[in-house]
Amino acid sequence: MAVKKIVRTWDNDRLIEENIDFLKQRTKKVQFPLTDRSRQIIQDLIDSYRATPCAGIAANQLGYDKSVFVGMREDIEVEDPEQDLDDVKPRQDNCEVYINPQIDRVDDKSTQRGSEGCLSLPDLTLFLERYDKIKVRYYNMDGKAIKKPLKGFISRLFQHELDHLKGNLMFETALGDIGVEKDQDQKQLDQLSQLIKYLQKK
Repeated sequence: MAVKKIVRTWDNDRLIEENIDFLKQRTKKVQFPLTDRSRQIIQDLIDSYRATPCAGIAANQLGYDKSVFVGMREDIEVEDPEQDLDDVKPRQDNCEVYINPQIDRVDDKSTQRGSEGCLSLPDLTLFLERYDKIKVRYYNMDGKAIKKPLKGFISRLFQHELDHLKGNLMFETALGDIGVEKDQDQKQLDQLSQLIKYLQKK
């Protein structure tokens, strides 16, 4: 259908407050059978995912308030489990549609740390701790429930995109201290500081 523009929290030196407010809203569940509108949203997600170097894109990052994301199905292109989500260039066919995703269970004793960037927080990379072993559930386009265990990179990706759909930005749900990449540009750190201050006022 179309490659859509990413909803970003900032542009150059300016916070985009209307975009932040939109991204902070929890998305709505997708109903089955899929409507033509839902199919259009999913196709836009697929088109945008394939046109953008990334591991996944959530619907609200394209301006849609639906609980669905498109992302990697397997991590065969990932050489390092701690690799940045935005540094992965998956094959065109390494693509899964995750409708109404949820985490059913986490292993509190199993965590991982890795670099994460976000299309909605341009040019910012943070080092975050997340759960490693999780059990998830989502639906495919036929409305079939899919349940599976995840770990490693795909687990981190699933949690990152689910955060978006719940109205959270990546740094808001980290399990431990948040690290900053050594070569991170100060400009993005200043923008992050402004963003946090804006969120604290809400």
